[in-house]
Amino acid sequence: MNTLAVIAITRGGAELARKVRDVYPGGADIYLPKKFLKPGEDAHSLSDDLAADIEKIFEKYKSIACIMAAGIVVRTIAPLVRDKLTDPAVVVMDEEGRFVISLLSGHIGGANALAQTMAGITGGQAVITTASDVQGTLAVDTLAQRIGSAVEDYDVAKRVTAAVVNGGKVAAWSYNAAISPRLDGLRGIRLYGSLDAVINAKRDAAMIISPFILPEEIKARLAPVAVLRPKVLVVGIGCNRGTTAREIGNLAARVFREHGLSPLSVRNLATISDKKSEAGITEFAHKAGVMVEYISKRRLLLADTPSGPSEKVFRNMGVYGVCEPAALVSAGTDALLAPKKKSKNATIAVAEARLA
Repeated sequence: MNTLAVIAITRGGAELARKVRDVYPGGADIYLPKKFLKPGEDAHSLSDDLAADIEKIFEKYKSIACIMAAGIVVRTIAPLVRDKLTDPAVVVMDEEGRFVISLLSGHIGGANALAQTMAGITGGQAVITTASDVQGTLAVDTLAQRIGSAVEDYDVAKRVTAAVVNGGKVAAWSYNAAISPRLDGLRGIRLYGSLDAVINAKRDAAMIISPFILPEEIKARLAPVAVLRPKVLVVGIGCNRGTTAREIGNLAARVFREHGLSPLSVRNLATISDKKSEAGITEFAHKAGVMVEYISKRRLLLADTPSGPSEKVFRNMGVYGVCEPAALVSAGTDALLAPKKKSKNATIAVAEARLA
């Protein structure tokens, strides 16, 4: 299944849908009335109930392009809209592709970018109405996507974006200097060299980019402050066979709490390749919404075990450690942010990945 669905309801719209399907990066699934389908073509047939069809498509795809009147789309998707974090990107265009309107989930969902891509395919004009894009500024959620970060609190992020849009001054600081160049030249946002400098700056809002938890008193002094969590943390995991996701999750929460780290900054989990079928790790990764990197014994044997090699682990697994070397290898670094911590059946360590 592709991530984009293109829906058309007229003959001309069907031809445009085919054009999009054939050239859209990554491919697209097209949905057409049965009477406009060509024999044997790669397309889905719409039923006589367009609203029911669109409801199913809305739940199934990350992006939807509707070649039809905007009013039809608005009335049809209105009962389906939930929030900007989960709704798919929806764009609407006429059957000649002259105008491509970003209708729903412009920033986080990617409808603004989709509209621009579609306009490039059709030779038309992308219509984008979000204020930050119209002004040439950058919304906080869009910036977070650009630098590979999660937004800690979207309600606060809206307030900071409003400050930018309305001509206010936003003071920003990044814990890692390698991120800072990605923010250079952004209208309304000024970078500072330290957290103290942001606190003392004349500003209307603040933005902090860090995987480390801010003390509440600092957040209060910075308010409103948008906190972006860069995806830089690698969680190395070792465990006995049959360890539950709950035990792994409880241990991870303890490690993050003790070291002042945000779970939103987790990039991925890492463990030994022998654990590919370990249900507890798989379930924990699914709940956390991250991938697992499975690392070979050879690579783990070449990596450090900062807390010391374990003969017991070597007898059982053929390596001198799992969680610490797995975190280091996956992160591409030689130092841990959080050394090995144990529960009854699991071990966890955390490393900071090098930024690309």
